[in-house]
Amino acid sequence: MEKITQVLIPFTILQKKVMVPKNPKTVKELQANLQTIFEESDHQNVVLAKIYRLVFPDWEQIERIEGFPQVGQALWKYICNLFIEFDRDHHPGVLNGGAWINQGFSSNPDLGPWEINLQNCTVIYS
Repeated sequence: MEKITQVLIPFTILQKKVMVPKNPKTVKELQANLQTIFEESDHQNVVLAKIYRLVFPDWEQIERIEGFPQVGQALWKYICNLFIEFDRDHHPGVLNGGAWINQGFSSNPDLGPWEINLQNCTVIYS
């Protein structure tokens, strides 16, 4: 079982509707958490907000984020593929995966496949 090599923030979620285990220890657990988000959501904007909540537990107090979280290529592709599949079912008139491409995390080939890096983000609190 592949382990998550580095997570610079804890994985938690604040929305009560989504029952996601805290602090996944493996890639498989992270994938299950992400899959749950997509399964329990009805709009791509809701999915994006839930994914951001995973990496920013204090999401409700944030006014804006300057910059984008960076993730390894395997994680970026995994989430992008989930968005493509989701958009086919929920938003057939849009570019499949476009919300993730435009507003999601950046892919960084220098990170490990499932790493997350927030060093390029400046969080502005309300």
